[in-house]
Amino acid sequence: MPRVWAWAVICAILLVAHAPAPASADPHGVPLPRGTRLVDGRHASGLGFRATVDHYAKRWKASGIPVTEIGPYRVRGVDVMRFVRTDKAGEWLAVHVWRTGGVTWISVVPRPLDEPRSTE
Repeated sequence: MPRVWAWAVICAILLVAHAPAPASADPHGVPLPRGTRLVDGRHASGLGFRATVDHYAKRWKASGIPVTEIGPYRVRGVDVMRFVRTDKAGEWLAVHVWRTGGVTWISVVPRPLDEPRSTE
């Protein structure tokens, strides 16, 4: 009977080790939608393109963060929406949301190091 428990523990460890890595909760101070995961160092949204865009539009409006919305638009089959921060506060400069191959991706552009309030 002890062998069964040992195999169960080994299998549980292997499952945890090979599970997809969760995305960091807030890269550069930008919270990610629920279900977002890290794939090869990039953030794949847990929501679809439209839902992710709506998520950020509502978040910026509710928190009073001034952004310029660029898009949505399509370039060579890729849907793109950009939120560019218009004030000089915060750690991030822009958030890009794009969909390609049926996957919605999120990219956070950090504020350049030579700008005020840069954290890196």
